[in-house]
Amino acid sequence: MFLNLKEKIKFLKTRADKKEVDALYKLLYKLVHNVDNSLDLTSSQTEESFSFQWDKLSKGEYMLSDPWFKSEVERIICEEEILVKKEWFKDKKVLDAGCGGGRWSYGLTKLGANVTAVDINQSALERTKEAIIGLNPESRFIQSPLETLGESLRDQQKFDLVWSWGVVHHCKSFTKSFDEISNQVKEGGLIYLYLYGRESLDFNADLNLFKDRVYYNSLSSWDEKKSFLIEKGNGNPERVHQMHDIYSPLLNRRLDFEYVKGLLEKKGFTSIVRTNSSTELHIRAIKGNNSQELENYFLQPFSGDSWMNYHENK
Repeated sequence: MFLNLKEKIKFLKTRADKKEVDALYKLLYKLVHNVDNSLDLTSSQTEESFSFQWDKLSKGEYMLSDPWFKSEVERIICEEEILVKKEWFKDKKVLDAGCGGGRWSYGLTKLGANVTAVDINQSALERTKEAIIGLNPESRFIQSPLETLGESLRDQQKFDLVWSWGVVHHCKSFTKSFDEISNQVKEGGLIYLYLYGRESLDFNADLNLFKDRVYYNSLSSWDEKKSFLIEKGNGNPERVHQMHDIYSPLLNRRLDFEYVKGLLEKKGFTSIVRTNSSTELHIRAIKGNNSQELENYFLQPFSGDSWMNYHENK
């Protein structure tokens, strides 16, 4: 079908407008996801997003309100995440760097660890305290950005394990946060990181997701936002927590394994491995070269279906 001149001009203008808008989105994406220092606006928005999440939306699938997850979390930590036998955790000093709603602090405490939970948001610390204080009265709760963690933990000895699951890619400065948490691992100790992997989403798909996040945050009322989240969750209100986690925070860096491995090596870590075949980054590493004792506790990679697919496969 042939277009008349007026239609051609409109078509070309639409294409030009889209090109210009996409260029602006790409520029904004680059500024937001700078590894050294994100924009103040987006880092504060991301912080507020998680504050709201842990205050108002702490219940959901794979949270401590989920009976299946709560009963399985110790096994998940040992067999699917860090791949370390459960007996290793007894009386270990563990830092949960970015504790969120407390699900991992709970599991680590149940395994017998002495947990120090840190988060930038007081609402997260309150949820975590509710989850574990009755299990271990020696647990500590510290409000701090990860970028200044060393100042907040001044009186602490180094940790046997620093656990940071899904946090550092959201921080204002990935570089500073990474440095701070890696500095807290004692010689011969472990670090465990879950980070968004670039393999999971190419740049164009990630850019389109970023556009959805900008749109979501432009909605003026919670009713509008909730409807958006329910629609994205295939109409399931039980998935509002998960959808908010995906669409609300503007700051979501995706990283390459070789890049993170290089950073760990510079900080003196060895035996750096991805603990499962996921395209996201599940990374375990040992501080220093004294690995023989630890390696006796290591498990083989999990061969079953991931815990993250449990509800989807029901």
